[in-house]
Amino acid sequence: MIREIAVVLVAWNDGEDLAEALRSIERARSRVPPGGVRVSAVVVDNGGANLSTEGLDALLPGARLLVNAVNRGFGPAANQGAAAASGDAILFLNPDTRAEGEPFAPIGRAFDADPGIVAVAPRLLDEEDRGEDARSSRRLAPPGAEDQATFQLRRLPTLASDARELLLADHAWPNNPWRRRDRYADDDRTKSFDAEQAAAAALAVRRDAFERAGGFDERFVPAWHEDVDLCARLLEQGRIAYVPDAGFRHRGGRAADTLGYARFLPIFYANALRYRKKHYRAPARLMYRPLLAAGMLLRLAVLPFRRAVPRSRREAARAYVRVLALAFHRTPDPSRLAPRA
Repeated sequence: MIREIAVVLVAWNDGEDLAEALRSIERARSRVPPGGVRVSAVVVDNGGANLSTEGLDALLPGARLLVNAVNRGFGPAANQGAAAASGDAILFLNPDTRAEGEPFAPIGRAFDADPGIVAVAPRLLDEEDRGEDARSSRRLAPPGAEDQATFQLRRLPTLASDARELLLADHAWPNNPWRRRDRYADDDRTKSFDAEQAAAAALAVRRDAFERAGGFDERFVPAWHEDVDLCARLLEQGRIAYVPDAGFRHRGGRAADTLGYARFLPIFYANALRYRKKHYRAPARLMYRPLLAAGMLLRLAVLPFRRAVPRSRREAARAYVRVLALAFHRTPDPSRLAPRA
């Protein structure tokens, strides 16, 4: 039985964003029915949180603060927070999430109802209510313009899904049936169902399953793909359940925006290479690098003809060239590409 859920937040230059997340957790915690699941919290400051123990206690009484001298990256800091937490389940939350209503009791009930569930994915909602009917099939937006429902739940990567994304098929035809299947687009989001992969922006994991899995692989730094890797290992123990009765609003993309595209993209694909080296069989691993190179060359070729780009063409070109270099060299340590403070 889940008696306590420990919330773990990793903060990096979050400031007021973190404070709002903590306030929302305290409001949600106050709504837990008497005698219900206890909610504790650990905040790991990876730099720039500007939060004292007293300030944290004012926002979320009883929460514990851990402060790192340098930015350790999400995975190592999340493991650090989990080790310091006391709950039967650990709920990892990003500082740009906001609790909707009271999500903790539904998470506890989902775990208690089925011992085969090793992780629970609360429903991620867009920061602003788009008025979408969760029961109806949604038309998928292109990568980079996804709503939270499309972003949150996915099947684990395969070489086929890699090819669609890298060769821009998912960009040219975002609503294709294979992508719809991979993103669970035709599932009723008002009902619970199993998923292969859920974003760690909001993900609850049984403590014993998390420990058996070895936690987050700390080689995936500073971020990206560490949650994909964790889900792949958790599936060896049991099921990951999407539970819509527990909800969090999520903005997303803040860390990537802070880094800048020319730094973010090489880190993202360095960790993509690491994931595939770890989980793909030899033929697929060998094929991924040529696909990655072809994808970046294709992006460079079409860049001058794109009518609108979300960033400058110069920055995008720099990012594509850097990723192209990754495809022809040994996978670098992504921590060398990341800021340390």
